[in-house]
Amino acid sequence: MKTINNFFYITIIWLSFIPFMYACTENRRDESSGDKTSVAELMASMNIRPVTKPAKAPDFELFSVTGEKTTLSRHHGKVVLLSFWTTW
Repeated sequence: MKTINNFFYITIIWLSFIPFMYACTENRRDESSGDKTSVAELMASMNIRPVTKPAKAPDFELFSVTGEKTTLSRHHGKVVLLSFWTTW
């Protein structure tokens, strides 16, 4: 009975894996024979412009993950990752 259960689970895994592999090969085939659009053209189509002259970010105050208040200026010269999210 245990052998049948193992065979069943292995079969389900393989049947799930085959469409995934097929989808991956189709994407590669489309990319290799498709339109060669440059990154600059894609950015222009989305109205995204590269930063030519960096600007200083305004200083602001937020609560950190630990609950303490922190400001952007406190982290001057360090890499800061801001995660903006919402629940709608």
